[in-house]
Amino acid sequence: MPKPLVSILVICFNQENFIRQALLSALEQDYENLEVVVADDASSDATRDVIADLKKKYSNRLVSMLGDINLGITGNSNRGLAVCQGKYIAMMGGDDVMLPDKIKKQVAWLDDDRDRVLCGHDVEWVDFRGLNLNIKSSDMIPMSSGIGAGGIIRYGPPFAATSVMIRSSRIPEYGFNPQLPVISDWKMWIDIVSIDGVYGYIEGVYAQYRRHDGNVTGHYSYKLFRDQLMTCLLSLKHFRGHYLGDWMRYFWCGILRKIISRNEG
Repeated sequence: MPKPLVSILVICFNQENFIRQALLSALEQDYENLEVVVADDASSDATRDVIADLKKKYSNRLVSMLGDINLGITGNSNRGLAVCQGKYIAMMGGDDVMLPDKIKKQVAWLDDDRDRVLCGHDVEWVDFRGLNLNIKSSDMIPMSSGIGAGGIIRYGPPFAATSVMIRSSRIPEYGFNPQLPVISDWKMWIDIVSIDGVYGYIEGVYAQYRRHDGNVTGHYSYKLFRDQLMTCLLSLKHFRGHYLGDWMRYFWCGILRKIISRNEG
């Protein structure tokens, strides 16, 4: 049987120094039935020139969505998501890097069970030059698996966003929730897993997360807290209060972590 189509959604904004490596790491994945959709959020640097140059060589594999209006992270993500045709969709930022075998390993995991809807893996952190920082995402939040969104709410997102592949049939009609302008991916994972979806991970490191001054979520802010709180309220409304206990535990544990860190400081 032919392998299912996979879409890799790459979102970018003013990432001229990183976008070529990011796109090449996706375009050159060892998986035949693949499209790479890059959504540029009206960049003002040379990002678009790099995309146009790669489009000449990978015209059959690269789909470019070049926005004329800056929509922000969530709006731009939905701009690209709207044209993704794959049965499965993987996502990454325009400054991150996919490592070899990522796509085929995750497809195999999802194909093994139709109830599996979201797959992650470990990610190593690198600096702006690409040098390894000797940090993995699992060092901070252990990866986990389960059925239903309770665990994803209770302990927070179990995977780095750039590691996730999802089953597109489970994406809500609105895509990334437009009421969450900065961190809408957490709500997306909750929506996809819902009450009955299975989530899990493949062993190994299959992507690099680039840490630099331009990271939007690099520093905690009011905007991030607002989106966390809105994610809670929106999901409680969506699931009619089903996950109230899990949300209470999430915020209570967050308060305890802050108290402990202050005492240790």
